Amino acid sequence: MEDHSSHDSHGGRSPEPSRGYAPEGHAVPGGLALEANGLQFEPSQTRVESGTASDWTFRVTRDGTTVTEFDDAHGEQSHLIVVRRDLTRFQHLHPKLKSDGTWRAKEFTLQEPGVYRVFVDVVVDGQPTTLGYDLFASGSWEADPRPSSTRRMTAEGYNVELLTEEITARQQSRLTFEVQNNGHPVSELGEYLGALGHLVALREGDLAYLHVHPEDTAPDGGRVEFSARFPTMGRYRLFLQTKPDGNLITTSFDLTVDD
Repeated sequence: MEDHSSHDSHGGRSPEPSRGYAPEGHAVPGGLALEANGLQFEPSQTRVESGTASDWTFRVTRDGTTVTEFDDAHGEQSHLIVVRRDLTRFQHLHPKLKSDGTWRAKEFTLQEPGVYRVFVDVVVDGQPTTLGYDLFASGSWEADPRPSSTRRMTAEGYNVELLTEEITARQQSRLTFEVQNNGHPVSELGEYLGALGHLVALREGDLAYLHVHPEDTAPDGGRVEFSARFPTMGRYRLFLQTKPDGNLITTSFDLTVDD
């Protein structure tokens, strides 16, 4: 299993269904329930010891029967997004599927105490679905403070800036990010999961999940762009994964979306 918590559309390639979005880009928040589109998320356990690795498993069922066949989506049969409910401690994992339909996240670890939201992102019979479930990591904790707006972040020596200034609820918005090294745009953005960037947006309050993918973007320009429609006004946190110069990095940005 890959763990990209510290370090992923099409970048001009043929499109496939965008999870979290209905046809024509109308935002449909996902991950608000353990059941959707006739599928149900069934984790093996919901309470874990913080800081302790375990082989955590889950199943996706339909009418009580375990689903064993899944379509590929961006090079993987499932994407597991894990984030603490204060919108910190982000992880993007790729569990492995056993023949009996059990998904296994090897050495799954919630390093710090808290309540976490786990999203499983799958495609079954051509239908993309995002399901959500809460996990509890033992120990006392306090929510980390977050700014109302973040435009510039640094990760592993790279500076990443959100260039878009104004975002309005229910309107199509183009989110442009630029990745720099030593004050200049990076010479090349590599592919991750078949794209030049991977973006997850979570709405504060209920952690509604929007999973969007890039527009056409040149790999040598240091920029990646996304088209997104935020369903309501409010605060959102964006988790961007990019691969400048072959180095996979994760940065987070806070947005306040106006009506």
